[in-house]
Amino acid sequence: MIRLDAPRGVQFCDGMSRRDFLHAGALSLLGLTLPRFLAARDKPADSDVNCIFLFLVGGPSQIDTWDPKPDAPAEIRGPFKPIATNVPGVRITEVFPKMARVADKFSVIRSVYHTAVAVHDSGHQMMQTGRFFTAGVEHPHIGCALGYLKGPRGELPPHVMPPKPIGNTGGNMPHGQSAGYLGRAHDPFVLNAYPEDPKFTVPDLLPPEYVSAVRGQRRQKLREAVDGAVAAFEASPQAKQMDANFELAYRLMSSPQARAAFDLSA
Repeated sequence: MIRLDAPRGVQFCDGMSRRDFLHAGALSLLGLTLPRFLAARDKPADSDVNCIFLFLVGGPSQIDTWDPKPDAPAEIRGPFKPIATNVPGVRITEVFPKMARVADKFSVIRSVYHTAVAVHDSGHQMMQTGRFFTAGVEHPHIGCALGYLKGPRGELPPHVMPPKPIGNTGGNMPHGQSAGYLGRAHDPFVLNAYPEDPKFTVPDLLPPEYVSAVRGQRRQKLREAVDGAVAAFEASPQAKQMDANFELAYRLMSSPQARAAFDLSA
């Protein structure tokens, strides 16, 4: 007997693919069968285009890293010396000597700015959504927008956020990490765990320890039975007649005559 719920470590800094963050024990709960998982695992790497959006909250500033501004006044420019890269005219700080040797492999954008309130929350919103939170409207994170437009690949969520959402940064405003007006269905899947922890697991996807493999299979079969019964009822003539009756009643009650008779507009 093959136990798919056996404990297995997950490594994130060692060539992890998008599919490896799930333990095998979570596959059946997501409706992913073993053959489909193996087919997804063996899929050519160049068939997927993925993006890692590294957002460093509390990280070093631009003048300490990518934009030292060596020609600016002393009170503006960074404390580190600029060094040349392998791209003519592009300089970064001396703390990145290895990055300087591969500058032709990345792009540095030094023209990003905003004129909104000078608080962290505004910058978070602009960098992650391209818009500001105004008049109660929260715009979707770029990952949520892509998930809404493109959908998931296979059985896994299109947008995963490790380790946790940004906490309070003083402005008491959204940080632009949710799906906003697209709805909660398009929110990112948040790990709520730290991959560097030796005991790392993905919460809410792995069944509790007291739920055995057999018990999990029974729950899955029960769900399938309920879904099948509901589908059969909805396809029955009785259900279709009930829907027709409700639709007719709604049309009648929505007519001006009915509203006037029952004074529904009051």
